Amino acid sequence: MDSRYLLFATRTLRGFIYGVFSVVTIIYLIKNNLTPLEAGITVTASILVSSFLTFYVTSRYGSGYAKQFLLIFSILLLVGITGLFLSPSPIFKAIFAIVGSLGVNPSDNTLFSAYEQPIIAGIVEDQKAKNRLFARYTFGGYIAASFGALALNLGLNTTFKISMLFAAVVIISYVFIPSIKGKKRVNASPVSRKSKVIARDVSALFSVDALAGGFVLQSLMAYWFSYRYGFSISELGYVFTVVDIITAVSVLVTPYIASRIGLVRTMVFTHIPSNVFLILIPLVPTLPLSLLFLFLRQSISQMDVPTRQSYLNSVVEGEDRSYVVGMSNAMRSTAQGATPYISSYMISVAAGALSFVAGGVIKIAYDIAFYERFKALKEHYGQEKK
Repeated sequence: MDSRYLLFATRTLRGFIYGVFSVVTIIYLIKNNLTPLEAGITVTASILVSSFLTFYVTSRYGSGYAKQFLLIFSILLLVGITGLFLSPSPIFKAIFAIVGSLGVNPSDNTLFSAYEQPIIAGIVEDQKAKNRLFARYTFGGYIAASFGALALNLGLNTTFKISMLFAAVVIISYVFIPSIKGKKRVNASPVSRKSKVIARDVSALFSVDALAGGFVLQSLMAYWFSYRYGFSISELGYVFTVVDIITAVSVLVTPYIASRIGLVRTMVFTHIPSNVFLILIPLVPTLPLSLLFLFLRQSISQMDVPTRQSYLNSVVEGEDRSYVVGMSNAMRSTAQGATPYISSYMISVAAGALSFVAGGVIKIAYDIAFYERFKALKEHYGQEKK
């Protein structure tokens, strides 16, 4: 078997870890004597540091250094989890959360994906097969995230220890992937003009989407349910287990929709109604209705993730892939980091509905703009393999 398939295992193990910390980070920091605003600032800093490193690394180092940087960032992930768990100081817990890039979403828009996705894109050439491959890659992350959320019922101590173990396994897995052949350094000139334009436009548009997403990170939604309805960590674990299972199943369906209507239409036509459901979550008067719209939202909201991955790795090729994926991920993360501290404060002063509404409205505007810009730029379909 192609050893590059080990990256499916690393994505799955990280999915478990991010499934845990996307639910519990903000609540855990608040329980350890940070204010809601300080916890929100910590998550913001975590996102911004991760995005800066992703931008810096992918804009300077090509795929020839993929293995080395995947190892470095997996070590930082382990250090972050361990420090967050063992440090007695609230300030140091916040610092370690930043080091490990913890407390965002289980979607994993990090340096890991900036190097993993181009490697996976090279496993198969046919576009439909590529779509299915990215759907399975994403599915593994989300289904593992559901187990991470469920594991919170074992208690925080046990869940942290399992997360540390899985982070160590991720490090070991990267040792066994082959060194990737490619350029060591990235200069401005080798990146094609077409790829630069695509990187610029998708980065700008994804930044708008991510800015909106920063209002409704999964860790913030968990905090909102805890604040408004008094959910315990165990109860949140059950809720977000269901959320992640629904999400995982939906991404498996995505390639079949994309094969009929195309990747861009799949991204946009599923995303708009999901954002309507997002807006309704805090506006309905009862817990069952809030949960219903949360589950409805998750049933289609992440269908754009594998389609986006496949689309970007289709419309650009070769060495340009790490540049475009890394640039767009970095810009997404930077924009996403602008809003969590605002949302955490708004929720703490009983104005949490505004963060959901703002996030949903901005996301719908992004969907329309993305469709207008990229509806004419089709993915490359190869010949079906017999």
